Amino acid sequence: MSATVDVDNPTPSQRAAAIEQLRDKLSDEVNSYCSDLDIWRFSVARQLDTEKAAVMINAWYEWRKQANVDDLAVAQPDNENPVPCAVRGYSAVADANVTAGIGVDDAQLRLTRTLGGGCWHKRDRDGRPVYIERAGRHIIKDIPKTSSTSGLIEFHVLLQEFLTRTLLPECSQLAEETVWQQVVVIDLAGVSLVALSHIPALNMLREMLARDQMLYPERMYRTYVVNAPPVFITAWKMIRSWLDPRVISKIQILGKDHAELLDQIPAHNLPSFLGGSCKCSHMPGGCVPSVPLGNYPDLPRSAYAHLRHQVQISYTEPRHSF
Repeated sequence: MSATVDVDNPTPSQRAAAIEQLRDKLSDEVNSYCSDLDIWRFSVARQLDTEKAAVMINAWYEWRKQANVDDLAVAQPDNENPVPCAVRGYSAVADANVTAGIGVDDAQLRLTRTLGGGCWHKRDRDGRPVYIERAGRHIIKDIPKTSSTSGLIEFHVLLQEFLTRTLLPECSQLAEETVWQQVVVIDLAGVSLVALSHIPALNMLREMLARDQMLYPERMYRTYVVNAPPVFITAWKMIRSWLDPRVISKIQILGKDHAELLDQIPAHNLPSFLGGSCKCSHMPGGCVPSVPLGNYPDLPRSAYAHLRHQVQISYTEPRHSF
């Protein structure tokens, strides 16, 4: 296709032509599996280069079949599968935290104890789901001890499938149009130079980013990295070398002044610790529960032995940190 096509604002005819051209390069088997949106995402990821997009989508299809991705136990309205991370503000699943309940394996719980806290927290101004990660609270040195790279990638795949199968359809229904991307907020408050230079963890991150770009292209609308300390600049120079230029163009690095988040996310949908007005005081851990931060308890499996993800746990004198 013509290089003059603006992939972020194509005309309907340009989008249809790109989809048709890529479908012409694919087998009947792959074509029948892919929606037009799948075709478009991979086309955009390769700047409408049909040859490169065909290679990419064929590899994606083979991976999904070999890894049985479609058989993953993803939490949806019609089942009782556990949520893969905390959720706030959706009707497809109840507000929930990750707990040691039925269907949550020990490997995921061990990983959750080292991660600073992640949550799909409501929507942005255009109806996209918002994912918030308290990356500055990660116990970086313990992540490689707790999980293998393959285990971390499997966890990330589960997160992406939950987004794709559960949250995006709900957001699309509410918006009365197709919502197919998320907004990500990465909060680096509390991060240290030691954490940013931990080589084993950085190697895991590099592999996860590589897989994410190949297997879930164009699922991210924009990423905001907030509370980034000056030392992050050194790490960012390395991390950006692992990213596709188009991905880099969607990432904004902000310091402590991140008021522009409110241009993307309304105050009532943004946690108070990020400059919004939401506190989710009805939930243990508030807006984004974090075991390392100490605003959410790491209770034993026996406390959840007979509970599923729809059921919530409360505890005495909850301590929030907003």
